[in-house]
Amino acid sequence: MAGFTGVAGSDPAGDLRTVPETVAGGETAGTYRDADIAVRTAFHDGSSIDQPVEAPDGALVWVWGEVYSVTDGGGRRSVDPRRTAAVCAAEYADHGLDFVERLDGEFVGCVYDPSAGTAAFFVDRLGARPLYLATGDDRLAFSTNVQTVPEPPGASFGFDDAYLSEYFYARRVFGTKTPVTGVTQLPPATVLTYDLDSGETTRERYWTPRYRPVDKPPSYFAREFVERFAKAVADRTDDGREYGLLLSGGSDSRAVLAAADADLTAYHLADGENREARVARRAAEAGGARFERLDRGLGYHAALLERAAPIQEFVGPFHTGHALGFADEIAGDVDVLLTGLYSDDLFGAWSVPQREIRLPRGVTLYPPFVDRVTDTDAFLDGRVSSGETRRPSYLTGPAYREILAENIATGPASVDFHGVGYESIEQLSLHTSLFPVTNGIGFDLFSALQIAPTRNPFLDRRLLDLHLSMPLAYRLRHDVVQGAVASFDDTLGRIPHASSRLPMSYPKAAHAVGKRVSNQLDKLGPASHRTDGPWQDKDEVVRDTDFVGDAIAANEETIRALSPLDWDATERLYRRHREGEANVGEELYRLVTVLEMPLTRRLADR
Repeated sequence: MAGFTGVAGSDPAGDLRTVPETVAGGETAGTYRDADIAVRTAFHDGSSIDQPVEAPDGALVWVWGEVYSVTDGGGRRSVDPRRTAAVCAAEYADHGLDFVERLDGEFVGCVYDPSAGTAAFFVDRLGARPLYLATGDDRLAFSTNVQTVPEPPGASFGFDDAYLSEYFYARRVFGTKTPVTGVTQLPPATVLTYDLDSGETTRERYWTPRYRPVDKPPSYFAREFVERFAKAVADRTDDGREYGLLLSGGSDSRAVLAAADADLTAYHLADGENREARVARRAAEAGGARFERLDRGLGYHAALLERAAPIQEFVGPFHTGHALGFADEIAGDVDVLLTGLYSDDLFGAWSVPQREIRLPRGVTLYPPFVDRVTDTDAFLDGRVSSGETRRPSYLTGPAYREILAENIATGPASVDFHGVGYESIEQLSLHTSLFPVTNGIGFDLFSALQIAPTRNPFLDRRLLDLHLSMPLAYRLRHDVVQGAVASFDDTLGRIPHASSRLPMSYPKAAHAVGKRVSNQLDKLGPASHRTDGPWQDKDEVVRDTDFVGDAIAANEETIRALSPLDWDATERLYRRHREGEANVGEELYRLVTVLEMPLTRRLADR
């Protein structure tokens, strides 16, 4: 497992559990121990592997992730991401723990300062590399994976019924909470300092997302996006590595392709040359990238479940780690993996509360008008009715709304939701999906991180600042990402979007209609796990294969041991799905995701 785990405090002995490598032989592991701290690390070869790095004052620094630039006064200087730990050590020597807010990148780190008697832990603005914590008797345990947090003396790990239920309802557990009692996540944009003598902790929040729209025309944001995105991609592709790109038939990853000057290998997951694959191939060829189509087959999800289980974070179902099945091929070809993740969260409609028009036959239209959320009830209603919410019949835990209501507290000038503070209910509604990143509904980033060092240009600080200044209505009515593709490369802009079947240069409204029409046309074909889009149809995968049923049967004792689950209801739900009486592949995938995690078996056996 790429990342680190450890214990700080008196006599930090004991086994530091790590997850087996996703790609055999692709990581360099190491362990540091003294009287006050023990840290076990595993980093991808070619990344910043020589850790800890000693600062001039004797402090030791570990970092998982990468820093691309450092803010200096009114400007910024680029740094070599392969020297991230050394950069952080030098910055700490010059600025103390205030150095963290100067960094642009995706990272989690630890500064052990023997002279100060402290161990400090820090994460980037969005918490793109999570850190999980557990407090025991005179010790603080930590890990970058929730399944490998050491259990210190005085702590007692188990499952929390409410937060475990929340995962089944929502595909994730929000904020700092986890389904494991005694284990929490460090909030984003936070530095936690642990006093090695007293065991006391202090937390400093160094950044908060604040939506402050700027009164500028759409053309201003289009130009700013092109300029900032080009710099973000350049920062992530100028260190002379072999770069791979997870390329879909859409606009997000194509924007990375269009902006990159470096040679890329484009990887596209498919089941033969379907519409999505044809579009991705055209884009790769037009953009000068080598194209690799990775064909999955009917048994691919079974392989994903096996590979995802040890590294899962209770974020998204296992199949959303969709590149894991080709981890060896990708890691054997390239040094760094690029993605187009989080584009829609930042510049699309994904996190914008939008008005709805409900029509007969379950049809809902979304006109491009913002529906602001300004009170707690409206926020809770929106979360409960959101598209990813499910109410599986096998679940007997607390109601979803009840869980959410128990985890929100409003004050005169702030709102706390699942342990993360926001400026207001409206700011919470706008930033829930990315603050922290683990609030997302997919496992794609966290699985990619185990394949190779992964870089996400859309998470650049300059783009995040632009996102916070862009009026919400513009995100509903204009598409700066698709416009950028055409601006970078007109040929790429003329290639259709695979979902709408329209060129990137067409207006956003045309693409919205095109996607709805295309989606309806795709449903006219015969039922099959193969689709014309980027994903396999999991409902049909469950009907045509036995791995989900096998996982359920093999974990009967575990299901019976977990109080929020009902064994008889689980059997009935699976049988109804197999017989075509229900389409609950999503609910079943969430279930087997949890059942196959090694952590689940350890806790259920207690």
